[in-house]
Amino acid sequence: MGRGIGKTETDASIELLQQLKRRGHPDGPPPLVSDGWGGHREALIEVYGEIPEYSGRGRPPSLKQPGENWQYLQMVKQRENGRVIGVELRVIFGQPEQVLAELEPHTAYVERT
Repeated sequence: MGRGIGKTETDASIELLQQLKRRGHPDGPPPLVSDGWGGHREALIEVYGEIPEYSGRGRPPSLKQPGENWQYLQMVKQRENGRVIGVELRVIFGQPEQVLAELEPHTAYVERT
């Protein structure tokens, strides 16, 4: 559990993920579920991403890339007249079948204050 405060969603997410990294997830992010608001994908790559090794051809890579075993699911609530009528699931990182089985999507996980 943690919290992040920042001027943008990305800044707040980076702060939160840095706390998680210090508190017990130093090698990679835990399986994550978030809402559809922005910033989480970018923050995951900023905090946990790694620059791939140079293969010896062309320009050396300089951008961080996501890990192979990451699991990240977005749950986007669909509303009509202020009421939730459905939820769209978006697998951002990971194999869809594995992510959905592991994370058991539920809207209670993604409430914000």
